[in-house]
Amino acid sequence: MAICDINMLFTYVWNGAPGSCHDTSVLTMAQNNDPEFPLPPPDKYYVVDSGYPNKQGFLAPYRSSRNMVVRYHMSQFENAPPPRNKQEFFNRWHVFLRSVIERTFGVWNKKWRILCDFPKYNIEVQKRV
Repeated sequence: MAICDINMLFTYVWNGAPGSCHDTSVLTMAQNNDPEFPLPPPDKYYVVDSGYPNKQGFLAPYRSSRNMVVRYHMSQFENAPPPRNKQEFFNRWHVFLRSVIERTFGVWNKKWRILCDFPKYNIEVQKRV
């Protein structure tokens, strides 16, 4: 799990859960197991994706319901009609802000490609690198 600011700088990273864990479970584990977990200041929010619940300090997008279909993915807004209601209007700005973390990971993946495909060096060579 990672938190970054609007300037694409990581402000927190936690790797204490297996990759198969649900986002909400990882967040709960980080909050419960890391006394340094940075809660947002009062009246501030972390913009989170739809895998997280809306709760104090965490702002998720509106979701579709039985009564209303609400767009919330970037691809649903590209080359599409403008938002149809206030929920989609909110989600359009939400996805724009949320894309910062995705762009941040993209930048770091390009910069550190070696992390995607580890070379086959013995541990002593890896320590020196």
